Amino acid sequence: MPMKSRVDLSILSFILTVIVMGVFLCGVVATYGSNKFIITCALVIIALTGSMIYAPISIRANDKVVEVVSPFKAHTIPMSRIVSVERFNPTMGAKRILGSGGFMGYWGIFREGDVGRYTAYYGKASDCFMLRLDNGDQYVLGCRRSDEMIEYIRSQIS
Repeated sequence: MPMKSRVDLSILSFILTVIVMGVFLCGVVATYGSNKFIITCALVIIALTGSMIYAPISIRANDKVVEVVSPFKAHTIPMSRIVSVERFNPTMGAKRILGSGGFMGYWGIFREGDVGRYTAYYGKASDCFMLRLDNGDQYVLGCRRSDEMIEYIRSQIS
């Protein structure tokens, strides 16, 4: 039976998202009527579109794939490639290589000292788990019912 769980944002991530959206809105309003308006709107649209492609809203899993559902795209990880799943708590020491460190969640490519490089899609660190794939890729995902999701994935890969 498939499983789905929502991604909740941390308080910091929620506040950061609201602030950035406010800055975007202020920028559009402040440039309205000037020759910078079109450029401002284009930059805001590009930033929001990019975020909507990667910002996680839920995690789904079935016997074939684990999917990170974003507003504009679903990112799939084949269940057959997963070799392990475990609880994981990203730290503030993680270096963001490319992605978001709080705006619409935490998503993108990160590097952490003892773990190495990983792709992340989560809303708050306390909800996270790590998937390790047979090719060495690592994914850090987070959702509201992470313990249940970990058990579900374990049952599918064993």
